[in-house]
Amino acid sequence: MDLARYTALFLSDSRDHLQRCNALLLEWERAPESAAPVAELFRSFHSIKGSAATLGFDDVAYLAHVVEHLLEDVRNGLVLPSAEVLETLLRAVDLVGSGVEAAGRGEAAPPADELIAVVGRLAAQTSGRAAGADRRAESRPKPGGGAVPSLPEEGWTAEFAVARPVRQVRVNLDRLDSLVSEVGELVVARNRLETMAGRDIGSELERLSTRISGLVTGLQRDVLRARMAPVSEIFDRFPRMVRDLARDLGKAVRFEVQGGDIELDRSVLDDLPEPLTHLLRNAVDHGFEFPEERKAAGKTEEGLLRVRAERARDEVIIVVADDGRGIDRHAVRDRAVERNLLGPEAPDPDDAQLMRLLAHSGFTMKTEVTTVSGRGVGMDAVLTRVRAMGGRAELSTREGKGTTFLLRLPVTRAIVRALVVECGGERYVIPFGLLAEAALAEKPEEGITLRNQALPSVDLRDVIGMPPAANGRRPVVVLDLGGRRGALIVDALLGQQDVVIEDLIAPIGTPLWVSGGTVLPDGLPALILDPTALF
Repeated sequence: MDLARYTALFLSDSRDHLQRCNALLLEWERAPESAAPVAELFRSFHSIKGSAATLGFDDVAYLAHVVEHLLEDVRNGLVLPSAEVLETLLRAVDLVGSGVEAAGRGEAAPPADELIAVVGRLAAQTSGRAAGADRRAESRPKPGGGAVPSLPEEGWTAEFAVARPVRQVRVNLDRLDSLVSEVGELVVARNRLETMAGRDIGSELERLSTRISGLVTGLQRDVLRARMAPVSEIFDRFPRMVRDLARDLGKAVRFEVQGGDIELDRSVLDDLPEPLTHLLRNAVDHGFEFPEERKAAGKTEEGLLRVRAERARDEVIIVVADDGRGIDRHAVRDRAVERNLLGPEAPDPDDAQLMRLLAHSGFTMKTEVTTVSGRGVGMDAVLTRVRAMGGRAELSTREGKGTTFLLRLPVTRAIVRALVVECGGERYVIPFGLLAEAALAEKPEEGITLRNQALPSVDLRDVIGMPPAANGRRPVVVLDLGGRRGALIVDALLGQQDVVIEDLIAPIGTPLWVSGGTVLPDGLPALILDPTALF
């Protein structure tokens, strides 16, 4: 038997079960009178036990078996739901999770004597259960020896009944990555073929090119869909983290998740936990007041922290919003002046400037370092990671009302629709998700006004260090920068293109406005712009 292969499946399934257990326990904490989560919790631990025993991970199987007994007692009304029972089960999830990860590394599970003692005490406290607990302890499997006995299934059959699952197959992600890379090269070759065939309209080559283009487009769509996964895979990790952190800090926080069915490419999804973790920890630590402060301010004692995913054109927006104290702009300004980031006469920062200051390396509003914050790396890490994902971050805040962060992320980083522009004899690529419209400006050097609205403008020639263009009409690309607009002045618009984003190892000193690179249909490279870094 290929143990490595089955161990990988065991790890994947067990992680899914444990993540579900965390969600069920948090749901149960809010409605302790409900017995509904017990059956599903039992099923999850039973599944982990069976898989662990089959593969010889007896430490994990034994621990899951112990937890099964506690859940059985709760289900039968012999142990009443309580805060202690809930904490015991949450601790059990952590220990089983540690055991599962240790098994994946070929190591022994961490000791669980304290948890087993608590389970035994809960059973012994129940009237008439001490003798039963002793008999049950005798039947418990011992780590390293013997098969794990199962609990009787009678009475659980109906609760374990599940609908027939959607047909799925597990595919190694490296294989999908390789397939996406090959499809990307195919897209580049298709674009070159279309360019060549377009010179001979109506020919056999042109008709064949059209046919191949349609096939490649369909293949591209299907391959990218195969890499898509719902953001719930990431969102479901956070309720337990927020709950535990709020309790440690003495705060009351209700955590809500919306839009978990929105899908993102796996390459984007895998990088999402780090910025989200920083934002959520900052919200609980910095954003929320203590219950007595909230009550004095006329708020509910329990704060609301919400994470929501939305689909907008060619991007997904992740919203992290709280109803806490908001950000004190004046205090941020004073700290920025203290650190020589602003001049003494600078006004209070607006939302965009506030984001830049908070994301400045080492900038923090904490006066002392704690285990949660105070080192000034959180927002810096958020902005760095989001930009590396090809996205951008924004914030809005109202003092006393709360703060909202928006992470605007590309649906995929593999192949994107883009506008190709020319400036100074070089070609550049702008992702379509940032485009609002394009126009011709008569004298762009005198400022850009569109429909009686003055727009901040940047000449790409100034950015890349080229001499100014001769006065006259020049194309302007109007960009949607999340609630505000900016105008990028270029020399020429060369048309739309599906571009394959190539891995770019940026050398030291690469400007922030360079977000990647691609190969155009003629085989020559072009830089992908991040215009948000220009305004």
